[in-house]
Amino acid sequence: MCLRASRRSSNRPEPRGPSLARSRSPPSPRSASSPRAPPSTTSPSRSSGRSPTEATIMRRVHPAPIAASKKPAVGRFLLALLLLPSIAGAQVEATRADEAARATSLTAEEAVRRALARAPLADTIRGAIDAERGGARTLGAYPNPQITYLREQTFGTLGTGEDYLSVSQVIDLGNRRGLRGEAGERRANAAVHEGAAARVEVAADARLRFYEALHRQERAAALRAWIGRIEAALTIVERRTARGDTALYDRRRLERERIVAEGRAQTEEAARDHARARLAALVGLPDGAAEGLTLEGRLLPDDEPAVVPALRATAYRGPRLQAVAERLRAADLELTSAMRWWLPDLRLEAGWKGVDAGSQGRTDGFLLGATLTLPLWDASGGLRLNATGEARALGGRRALLESELAGEVAGLHAEATRLGQAARRFREDARSASADLVRIATAGYQGGEMTLLELLDAYRGAGDDELTALDLDHAARRTRIELDRTTATEAP
Repeated sequence: MCLRASRRSSNRPEPRGPSLARSRSPPSPRSASSPRAPPSTTSPSRSSGRSPTEATIMRRVHPAPIAASKKPAVGRFLLALLLLPSIAGAQVEATRADEAARATSLTAEEAVRRALARAPLADTIRGAIDAERGGARTLGAYPNPQITYLREQTFGTLGTGEDYLSVSQVIDLGNRRGLRGEAGERRANAAVHEGAAARVEVAADARLRFYEALHRQERAAALRAWIGRIEAALTIVERRTARGDTALYDRRRLERERIVAEGRAQTEEAARDHARARLAALVGLPDGAAEGLTLEGRLLPDDEPAVVPALRATAYRGPRLQAVAERLRAADLELTSAMRWWLPDLRLEAGWKGVDAGSQGRTDGFLLGATLTLPLWDASGGLRLNATGEARALGGRRALLESELAGEVAGLHAEATRLGQAARRFREDARSASADLVRIATAGYQGGEMTLLELLDAYRGAGDDELTALDLDHAARRTRIELDRTTATEAP
């Protein structure tokens, strides 16, 4: 075993360098003559007192330095390839974390922008438009010309051979193809307006969900403020109890009131979390961004809506009516095309003719032809009935939509105006009165002039006033969003 280990170590390339070169000595004649003799050891081994076998083992355990290998570089390259997916995943997670951090605060305008910028919405609208345009291109496409080769052969002494090569084209004399193509373009325009209407709907839904979440957020904050006032009252009761000025009932009554308020606050916070999750889903926030999301804005609209005539004129220019009008024009064009059933299609043909008369030789010439379809029977009766029914239905739909828009604009304008005024007036009247009642009740209870029930009544009244004010603000904002949805001509 030692001999084989020595031979393997001796086959390694010798390192260059004066110090390593001196560490080896040439084999002795005895070792060369005897095949089983161990190889000679280095001079340092002899000087240290080691045997040749020990020196061989030491060289096996501690081999001499060799030239640099390429294996570590290959290993590092393979390790980098294996780590690439994890590095990419870490970068994606970091990007999502950055997006979630940026999305901790959200405004109504940012929510609308995010909702409208989502790729699925753009794909839905663009796909519908492209489908209608593809249909229009198909309906308006020219028919391809036809090339025909014909060989006629007779046999016998008088047999002849005739060759025909011609090109034919069908011409629509009634321009039905052009009318159908134009109708398809009208339907494509209708798809464009319907896409604009879809964007208006998405923007309105984003605003509704945003202000719903903001409303829940403000209500939860108001209930937490109510709990804070109860905690302050508990502190007052504890001080009075320490002085012996109040009974244990007051403390138990306040603790019960705090439990009830905590339950209401938990319910409102659960509704707030639900509203935030619905908003995050609509605007495309990353997973987990709804937790801790803070909404910034005012529930109550800042300005009054425009007058009814101006709003009606804007509503009549809206994308929904425009889409119906475009589809009505398309139906009229389809009806016009169907009414031209009596105009035939003309087929023109031109080409070359060659006649082989056998012994008499061969002659060449040309051929011309024209074919007309005889309109003896009305083959477009079904198309005409279909176009007539569609045009009638679309006309009725447009009239109903105009009437509905007129009523909606008037009703929403009145509701938005009244709710806005009521919300502003309530805040002006109730805020100062509630603050005065709380201040008077707190001071009176601390001085022993008022009972705990009167203090709780003041606190409960202040909390109810704040919740009522928030509900009025939200109702005014919701009605204003519906009015903007009805009268919008395009998404913001």
